[in-house]
Amino acid sequence: MTDLTWGDFMALAGSRMGYALAALTPADAEASSTPGQHAARSGALADVFQLLHRSSGRFGPLAPDPLGIAEGDVARLHSNIEILGRFLRDEAFHVWPEPDPAASHLTQAARFLRLAGDLVASHHGPDGEPRSPYAAYLDSAGVARRMVAETAELASTAGRVAVRIGQLCPPARRVARRHEVAHRLGERAVLIEQAAIGIQRQLQLPRPSVPAPGLTHLQAAATTVPHPVRPGESQEDALRAVGAGLDWLAAHTAQQADQRLPDATIGELSSVAGHCAVAHLFTARLIEHTRDLLTFDPVAQGGLGTAGEALRAAAKLWRQAADSGKPAFGSAPASSNPRLVREAEFALVRLGRTLFSSGWTRLDGGQRTPRATHEIITTPGDAPYLLAAVHAVPAAGQVIAEHVPRIAATLVRRGVLLSSDPAHNPRGSTPSDQIRDGWTRWYPASAEQISHITSAYNTARQASAAAQIAVARAAEAAGHPLARAVLEADRRNTLGFTGDPSSDTRRVQAAAARARSATADRRSEPARLPAHRASELSREVGALHPRRKTR
Repeated sequence: MTDLTWGDFMALAGSRMGYALAALTPADAEASSTPGQHAARSGALADVFQLLHRSSGRFGPLAPDPLGIAEGDVARLHSNIEILGRFLRDEAFHVWPEPDPAASHLTQAARFLRLAGDLVASHHGPDGEPRSPYAAYLDSAGVARRMVAETAELASTAGRVAVRIGQLCPPARRVARRHEVAHRLGERAVLIEQAAIGIQRQLQLPRPSVPAPGLTHLQAAATTVPHPVRPGESQEDALRAVGAGLDWLAAHTAQQADQRLPDATIGELSSVAGHCAVAHLFTARLIEHTRDLLTFDPVAQGGLGTAGEALRAAAKLWRQAADSGKPAFGSAPASSNPRLVREAEFALVRLGRTLFSSGWTRLDGGQRTPRATHEIITTPGDAPYLLAAVHAVPAAGQVIAEHVPRIAATLVRRGVLLSSDPAHNPRGSTPSDQIRDGWTRWYPASAEQISHITSAYNTARQASAAAQIAVARAAEAAGHPLARAVLEADRRNTLGFTGDPSSDTRRVQAAAARARSATADRRSEPARLPAHRASELSREVGALHPRRKTR
């Protein structure tokens, strides 16, 4: 995968601020900036501080924790970033800015910070609703601590840049509002540095740890539907499209789980589960068939074999999950969304064409002889794409199986999940209602009737999680570590999946509710009247209303 991640944007922003600091260190110590250079540098750095202030405000309320960061350090960092940014903004409004290399580096740093913020924001909707499986993960305290720590480190670097800008301030602007510009910039930069040092020290004690190690590999949420299968597309494009399509499928399923009335029917979810079963089987055959070219280490080849067995076991459980909603259940939704089934079919066709031939279709089935291994892996560079596509299947399957029980429960509450099982029909069934393949009398299903669906998908989720871990370990042993595997494992550990669907659902919902309550805009209480004004108002009320007792 060549898509830039959150860690890439943050690293680029930090390097650009380092370049700006180097550009602001001239050989002549007595040199000073021109008014235009000072305005350009101050304005660009003010943009950087504005974005850092937004990040600390978004994740600051979530960071304090018994084993996290002290609330005072977070508040000190947030307030001083805001004050220093406002002062720099004032400095930029006096003259017209002129081109400057340091200002250009700071502008690029602000651009990368904005892209990083947009990437994180893409996982939530405009009202805070989840748009990807990582929404609840981003609302956790561990991710917030990592965000605040990265923000503090960048703010410390930006503070050093602000100090250097103050030292190079032109003579006409060295005193503003009876205060020296260099002194004011340096004072706030020192406070930011102290808060950053305190935050970093607390993250290393009492035991060194890296909160949210998977956050570095976070990509933008898959909000657009990938391209359908095209004739003649290269194998590399097909394998990348498998990952992109399954990412969208998992994100859309997670989004549907929080809708008041999901547009996914029980028949469509069963079809997606059936395609997931075949996809797990095809990925198992792919790594078992090509493991001799994926690595020459016998131990690593054994790990690939273990991953193949885990995928085959998950395929069997996914088949059971697909059959759990047939044929006694149906849906009567207001709308339907066939994109779920279509995208699962696209991923399955691309995997089948990679395994068998370029003209494979679903009608051909899986009984054909696979292609030669050297046709599947033509160069060593094909191995990472193949393993990434293999890993994407159980990763998406885990998310889908996590949210399908929630979708089914919502359909039951809304009365759109129908059942024809005569054993639970409150009005009873007669022999005339029975036909060859089932029953014709439909009625709203009850919560007890979907317990076997919840159990089947929960078992499939556990199997996909085990297969995902096995594939990630096998890929690392084969010399092709998957960055996405770190993110998936961190998400699973952060949300604390226990295997109990009701407990896991409560954990996810509690994390999202905690984030909404901590980051919601609350109206501040009006300022209290001074004591003397309160007593005067009390005497005026007493004079106008003699019967009312006043203190």
